[in-house]
Amino acid sequence: MKFKRGFIAMLAFLIAALGLSGYSYQSERTPTYALAEFMDGVRNHDAKKVARYADVAGLTASLYDESTAILARDIESLHAAYPDDWFFRHDTAFMKDHIARRRSDDLVFIRRAEELYLDTDIVPISRMDGNARWVADEAEVFEKHYNVRIDSVRQEGDAADATLTVMGDASDYGTLLPKLTVEVRLEAQEDGHYMVKRVTNVGEAFPPVVKAVEDYWTMKGWQ
Repeated sequence: MKFKRGFIAMLAFLIAALGLSGYSYQSERTPTYALAEFMDGVRNHDAKKVARYADVAGLTASLYDESTAILARDIESLHAAYPDDWFFRHDTAFMKDHIARRRSDDLVFIRRAEELYLDTDIVPISRMDGNARWVADEAEVFEKHYNVRIDSVRQEGDAADATLTVMGDASDYGTLLPKLTVEVRLEAQEDGHYMVKRVTNVGEAFPPVVKAVEDYWTMKGWQ
């Protein structure tokens, strides 16, 4: 009987372990899990984790293209809203040409700043690296004053749309952007894990982000 009880206990343990293993496997292959891991990777400067759960290059390029398209389209209204910012003292044609000529270099710079942010051990080796290091350092300051909440995740087939709320604290940095809604699209990969692919409400997020940047410039005394 002792052997039998031991065998039953061992079998029960194995069934429980397999069940938990299956649950873990499934939970790790959900968009909510991917979002949480992506945000944890950003917070803890874990480049491998970020790359695992977000298409960083694709996400950066789509954000750049969509936001600069809005910038060119709305340049006149931006100039009216921020008349002291020389960058807005152009027209749509000029901005489209300027962005087209700058796109490749801008994306290289942004990606380098992202790399320096995620890997604090990288030593800047060029003037561009030095500038990118400054951006990365400022991004880290911002990160300390903001929290992100996952509000909802709507899954349909191999894709999911999530709504996040970014909230700033009561500091000078945190009040630059007190609250921002961000919507993202995630897609399932071959191994079942989800990956953040793009922000889907750039048009909605653009105005408050621009205001935050303008207020940041003022806060730093650069206007």
